[in-house]
Parts: sequence; C-alpha cells; structure tokens
Amino acid sequence: MAAEIIAITQQKGGVGKSTIAMHLGAAFHEKNKRVLVVDADGQNTLIHWSSAASDDEHGIPFPVVNLSEAGSQIHREIKKFINDYDIIVVDCPPSITEKVSGVVLLAASVAVIPISSSPADYWSSVGLVKLVQQAQVMNEDLRAVFLLNKTEEKRMLTRELKSVLEELGFPLLKTQIPTRECYKQAMALGQTVLQMSDRGSRLAAAEIRACADEILGMFS
Repeated sequence: MAAEIIAITQQKGGVGKSTIAMHLGAAFHEKNKRVLVVDADGQNTLIHWSSAASDDEHGIPFPVVNLSEAGSQIHREIKKFINDYDIIVVDCPPSITEKVSGVVLLAASVAVIPISSSPADYWSSVGLVKLVQQAQVMNEDLRAVFLLNKTEEKRMLTRELKSVLEELGFPLLKTQIPTRECYKQAMALGQTVLQMSDRGSRLAAAEIRACADEILGMFS
C-alpha cells in the first residue's frame, strides 16, 4: 500500500512548520507506522536537527531525507519512497512563490497549515488557501486543515483567530500546540519531546499525540 503524504505548509516562515513535521513523524513512528520525514525547505532545519544527537540511540528514530534541491521535481523523488513507508511527512518551504509547495500538494493526502496567533499568519494563510484550492482541482483527494500552533489560550487574539479561520473554508484541528520551551530543548538535543521525561515535555508529547490521532482519523 502506498504511503499517505502529509504536507506541512505555510506561506510565512516562523510558524513552527519544522517542529510540527518532526513531532508528527515521531508520533506516527510511536504508533508503529513506517515513517519518512522529508526536508524540502532550503534552510534544512530538519536535517540539522536530526544530526544534532550525541549518538544514534538517543537521536531521531526514523529517517529524515533532504529533498530541498529537488525543486519542481520533488514529487518524483517522493514517489521513490511511497512503497517503503506508511506515512511521508513533508516540511515545505515557506514561500508559495516557489513551485515546491504546489507540487507537493498535488501528491499529498493532507495539507496541515500551522498558524499562530499573529495577524500576519492569518493574512499569509489567505494566499495559501488559494494554492491549496488550486491543487484540489487536480488532486481531488487532498484535504486541508489548520493547526493552531504556538498558542497562548488566554490571549484574546487566539480566540478571535479561531473564529476568522472558519471563514477560510478549511477545518481547524481540535488539538492546539501551545508555546513550550521544551521544543527548543528537544531540537538542541537532536530529539523530540516524545523522548524526554520532564513535565513540560510530557504535556507537549500528549498534545502532539492528540494532533497525530486527529490526522490519522482523516485516513480512516
């Protein structure tokens, strides 16, 4: 059975795409899925992250490959892996002016759009919604969801953002990913929060697992 492809995409940088991509990969791996994470962003955050561990035993427990140079041919490179994995998570580059995001969306089953409580994130999402809708014309199986990331629930702006996102036409995942320092610590260690044991990491891991469960539910 061919792998389900999950595109983590957003027009604007700084919304936590790479963090979400790596941690969803970890949650799927924990569920005994054969997982491949693809770094399609020229900044290569995931490649640096996966090589930061002191040893293989404590590092990222699934493969991370660099396809950031594949450009508009990235779908062909991804297809080389689809029979060897259950889930392929792709960290797309932030600019939709590049062809990479659009090409990945043509091959994807789900597009996850991380968005924080910044008005700039909302404004950039409007353009991305149009890109996803264009991809859906050719890829009828593509579904898209928003993921509130780096949230601070007590802030009024976060509550207002939930309301305006509904107007863009894609559903919002129930799970939110709050701002937590442990994500930075995990990246520095070449790990994910699912591998860490402090209280903040345990809370973060529970949120990531819930997010992964919601996405897996879209395939059933």
